[in-house]
Amino acid sequence: MDQKNQPAPQPPYGNMATRPKKKKTGLIVGITLGVIAAIAIIAAVLVYFLWWQNPQKMVTDAVSNAITTKRATANGKVVVDMQDSAKLELNIKAASASDKAKVNIDATLSVKAVEKKFSLKGDVAIDGDGTIYIKIDNLKGLYGDILDMIIEKQSVESGINLSKDQMKAYRDQALGRLDSQLDKVNGKWMKISPTEFTDDNNKCYADILKKVRSDENVRKEISQFYQKNSFLDVKDTKLSDRNGGRGFEVEVNRDKAAKFANQLKDSSIGKEIGNCKKIDGGEVTDSSAEKSTLKLWVDSFSHELKALELKGKNDKASTEISLDVTMNKADEVDIPSNASSLKDFLAGFTSGLSSL
Repeated sequence: MDQKNQPAPQPPYGNMATRPKKKKTGLIVGITLGVIAAIAIIAAVLVYFLWWQNPQKMVTDAVSNAITTKRATANGKVVVDMQDSAKLELNIKAASASDKAKVNIDATLSVKAVEKKFSLKGDVAIDGDGTIYIKIDNLKGLYGDILDMIIEKQSVESGINLSKDQMKAYRDQALGRLDSQLDKVNGKWMKISPTEFTDDNNKCYADILKKVRSDENVRKEISQFYQKNSFLDVKDTKLSDRNGGRGFEVEVNRDKAAKFANQLKDSSIGKEIGNCKKIDGGEVTDSSAEKSTLKLWVDSFSHELKALELKGKNDKASTEISLDVTMNKADEVDIPSNASSLKDFLAGFTSGLSSL
């Protein structure tokens, strides 16, 4: 066949010839979206590490969250060493829910002068109205141990060397006179209201504390003041993790603390505090501040407080507080319904002591 008369080549059926263009367009769109996603991920990572993981922000958020939280638990130890006289060690388990709180205590008191140790186990609860409930599980045994110490000390000081049997006889005689009083409260709940042993000023502070614990708006306002004037500055970040939290040593920024105090003073709750009489708690000196350290551990994701450690020391005593904390989790706190009056017990107990 003559090549001139051959039919011209026809394009492929339909629009198949244009398909490669669509593939290229899809590839370009895919690459563009991938680049955008990568940029977004990088930005999120930078925000997380440079802003959200910033130590100062973590500490500020942790304190602010602690102010506003409704529920929390704390487990740990408190040690107060009065150097030449005594040492108190407290193992505590505490829970707070809404405006109620409860603390389980396992304590040991070491009296250095007589080389004696006394143990105390019990519970303390606080109701929404400020009423305090106390239960001591080993009150009778504790009082017997204290009597042993007193009788032994008096025996030595008077020069009368009593035998162990004689000291035991004196102890049992003294306990017998108070048996009825001790049996009423040993391992049982007693209560005391904020006004039973205090003046109107103490009631004033109790009412303010009640309002702070029960009014969420008041706590939010205080939290906002702290956010604006976060006076705990991060001093050191090289602490080991604890209770799932990242550790920071912090120190008080006095200028920011003063600004926080002034803002609080001008608030509604601050004005109520101003209506109460001032309590003279003494003046904190620079030397005492230099001997104090505060460490906080904060969850890296939620910025919730996970643990705290406070150590303070002066010429007369030292204090250590170490607690693991869980925020926003706690069972309901049950307040005893059958508690007797602590005031009535103390009146009867004091009367019994005077007859010894």
